[in-house]
This record gives sequence, C-alpha cells and structure tokens, in this order.
Amino acid sequence: MKHVKNFSSSKQSPIRQSKASKGKLVLKEGNIISDTIDGIALSVIGNTVLVEIKSESDTSYVECSVSGRVVSPHKDSTLIAVGDFVKILLDKKSDESDKRGRIVAVDERINKLSRRAVGKSVSEHVIAANFDNLFILGSTFQPNYNKRFIDRLIIAAEIGGITPIIGINKSDLVDDLEVFREDLYVYAKIDVPVLFFSALNNTGIDDIINITQNKKTLFFGASGVGKSTLVNLLLGDSVQNIREISDRTNKGQHTTSFVRMLDLPYGGQIIDSPGVREFAMWDIDKLNLAMHFHDFDDYYLNCRYLPCTHTHEPDCAIIKALEEGELDPDRYESYLNIYDTLDD
Repeated sequence: MKHVKNFSSSKQSPIRQSKASKGKLVLKEGNIISDTIDGIALSVIGNTVLVEIKSESDTSYVECSVSGRVVSPHKDSTLIAVGDFVKILLDKKSDESDKRGRIVAVDERINKLSRRAVGKSVSEHVIAANFDNLFILGSTFQPNYNKRFIDRLIIAAEIGGITPIIGINKSDLVDDLEVFREDLYVYAKIDVPVLFFSALNNTGIDDIINITQNKKTLFFGASGVGKSTLVNLLLGDSVQNIREISDRTNKGQHTTSFVRMLDLPYGGQIIDSPGVREFAMWDIDKLNLAMHFHDFDDYYLNCRYLPCTHTHEPDCAIIKALEEGELDPDRYESYLNIYDTLDD
C-alpha cells in the first residue's frame, strides 16, 4: 500500500474555458499518494495539459491528462489554468523521450487574471495564474487602442493581485507620439506605466525586455495589435524549440487559439494568449466599481449621499469634479460603460 499525504486548500476570437473539469470528480481536499511530482501547467488544451517539471539538473515536459479524481480548490472555477502549480503521477509505461502522466491535484493560486466565461453560464474563467505582470497590449492604429478595454483589464489585474503595464505598438505609424502620450497620461497618474514601441522596427523593445526579464508576464490584448510579432522578436532563436514543445499538445488546433507559457532567452517567461474582442468583468459589483478607478479616490467619499452610484445623484463629488475639468471624461464614460454591464 502506498503512503499518502494530505493536500488541502484554505480557501479561455475568445479564449475558451477549458473542458478539463468536465466529467471529473473534483474534491476540495483529499489524500494524494506520495510519489507525485510537482510541476507547472504550460498550456491547457481541452483535456490535455503540458506540464513543466524542473529538477536541479534538468527540465522536462510531460503531457498530462486530467481524469478520475482531482484534488483542487477550484471546483467552481477553471480547474486548471496556465501557470497553475500541479501535482502529477507519471505513467511508468511512457517513453523517456515522450513522458506522459496524469494530474491528480492543483494548488491554491497566488494570483490570477479572471473574466466572466464566454457563453450563457455565469462562471469564472481564469486566463492565467501565478504570474507577476499583465502587459496590456494595444496599437496606435490598425486597430486603434481602446481605453475602455484597457480600463477593464486594469481593474481585473487589481482584483487578481497583478501589476498592470500598458504597451502601445506601431509607434512607427505615428509622426508625433506626444498626442498619444497626452491621451494616455491619465494612466501614468494612477501609476500604470505606458510603453510605446514598434515591434516591426525594433524600437522601444529594450523597455519591454526590462519589464519582462526574470518575471512572468501575461501578454493580453485585442486581435491585430502585433502581439505575435513582438513575442517572436523577444523569443529570438529559441522560438522554434518552444513551438516544437507546444505543438505536442496542439492536436491540430491553431497555435493562437490557446494560452501557453514560453521561456524568454534572457530570463523570465511570457504567457502568450490569443487576441480577444471583449472582456467581461468578474468578481466586481456596481457598489465597488468606483473604488477601482483611482483617479476618483480624492472625490467619491465627498458625495452627499453614500453609497453613491456617481451616475445621477445630486451633489455627487465625482460628477462635480468632472464638470470642473478635474477628471478625464473618457475615464468617466468608461466607468459608466462598465457600470451598466455589472450586476447590482
């Protein structure tokens, strides 16, 4: 009889929600046999997870299934997301050059980026977990960046415990970047850095290297902003080896249809994700929304009526600051846009 140890918790153009939890017995706590191996989920495609296993002398990759009983604190959320720390059992019959295994447990997440799952069901979709920075990607033109999209991601990053950074590509299409700097200055005021660069012309890339070196960074943005060009530029000569590893779990799907973690040649990892068109908020309600607009911080407690929705009430300090030119009109419009999509 094998020895056991207790594993308990304290407490995905869209990225599709993983089907890994479908038909599984998911337990919040339970006994795990002692010969499991710790790893990190690099990609999740359907019921197949590519797991990285590191030792003092070697790094290996194991293609894992998700079947039978899984001990996880994420029963009501995405069962396994890229970046999750997992425990696996190796298939002793698998070849050393093509290791296979089964995930038996998922650890608690340190942080995460979540959104409302695509479709009719009301559930949490965790895009990635256990990383440092969210690099919100946009472009000057073709397509233009969308500040409402940026605002949603900044809020989701704050809720998830992640540092947001804004990157605006295609600076080569602009004669005067100062206009764009002024338009996005509101983010600098709330301590969210804004980087301008051109992946095509290789300008401003050093700034991106500085923020990604020795960090885990999720690259996330709308379709067409040039994310793939940037990722390939940062990966350099290592891109082919990484693709060969990722293709093991691709199963014929398009390579941009799933999230995957990639090692950077200068240290650190990128969590690459497909372009999206929209981002539905998760884990926030109307009452708390204003607290995540930090340019409102000096005003919202001065409203005549508390709680205040900052939409129509008399003597609302937010509306007064807006009328007096102290708040950015686009940010307030973004607040109203998000507010109208949230549950009471």
